[in-house]
Amino acid sequence: MKNKPLQTGMTLIEIMVSLLIGAFLLGGVLQTFVGSKRTNQMLEALSRMQENGRYALDFLANDLRMAGFIGCNRPTSPINDILNMPAAPGDFLYRFDRAIEGFEATSATDWTPVINAAITSPVGGSDVITIRRADNINAFTIASHPTGASPITLDGTATTANLQAAGFLDSLGANNCALAVASTCSVAKVFQIAAIAGNNLSHAVGGCGIGNSTADLGAPFQGGQVYPIHTISYFIRTNPNGQPSLYQRIDGNNAAELVEGIEQMQVWYGVDTPDPSVEAADGTANYYVTADQLDTGKNKIISVRISLLAVSLESVASGPVQFIYNGNRTQTTDGLLRRVFTSTISIRNR
Repeated sequence: MKNKPLQTGMTLIEIMVSLLIGAFLLGGVLQTFVGSKRTNQMLEALSRMQENGRYALDFLANDLRMAGFIGCNRPTSPINDILNMPAAPGDFLYRFDRAIEGFEATSATDWTPVINAAITSPVGGSDVITIRRADNINAFTIASHPTGASPITLDGTATTANLQAAGFLDSLGANNCALAVASTCSVAKVFQIAAIAGNNLSHAVGGCGIGNSTADLGAPFQGGQVYPIHTISYFIRTNPNGQPSLYQRIDGNNAAELVEGIEQMQVWYGVDTPDPSVEAADGTANYYVTADQLDTGKNKIISVRISLLAVSLESVASGPVQFIYNGNRTQTTDGLLRRVFTSTISIRNR
């Protein structure tokens, strides 16, 4: 009886079935990989967008809380009367009697009030907000100032390094004619530093920049504090990479990009009722208005409500994306994710 030969190969049908099963398995693996990659991209975009939105709100909130801060004193009248005020609209950087100034976007190209030329290339349709405040971090105690016209002698902490950190000296250690506010609990005055010798600050007439109209601060400030004081504007601008970003402009310096991926900013101002016949002022916002509805002569701003529209930096959505911003429902098909971040900030110094 003859033995059957052992099988030494596979038939064509068996090979085709094996290839088909392998193709199904490979397709499943690829589909899982693509789905996992897309989910990872989505989560990364969401995470970065949330981080940008919260970071931008933190930046705004930290400055807004301190709007109007000039040390212990809380004056109700202008405090910059020794400066050589230039003609309007050049006084925008020196209106320290206005702790907060808003610009409501009324169209893609217009703001009310008219936006100042110091704020360059803002994104249309997005609000702009400016605050004015002393820098509470870089403060120095006044060791000696016997009369209003005397130079100010600072305490021993006013070293060259600390004066540079405060912006009173430039990187070479020279006076950069910075603005400062001398403050006690009864009076405060903004002046320009005319000269610095060691820890002595001069507020003589003239000097560089805007200059002082008088050397007399009007009162001795011995025992008080000296702070740098700034005009700070926040607005949305398109960065060099084509991404919308939150920008900050301090005084006359170039605007600096803070957080990318911020597409829009809307601002409302909480106003305490100014009419005693309606309701006594109690330090609580009775209603919120936009900048174009503010009466700067009557309205007392107690708080500010900021709403930011954050956008992902990459297209990750496979279908239309819907969101509600500023009361409007919008649907986009650009694949970008969007999320609204809103915060109400109480102004401590109002």
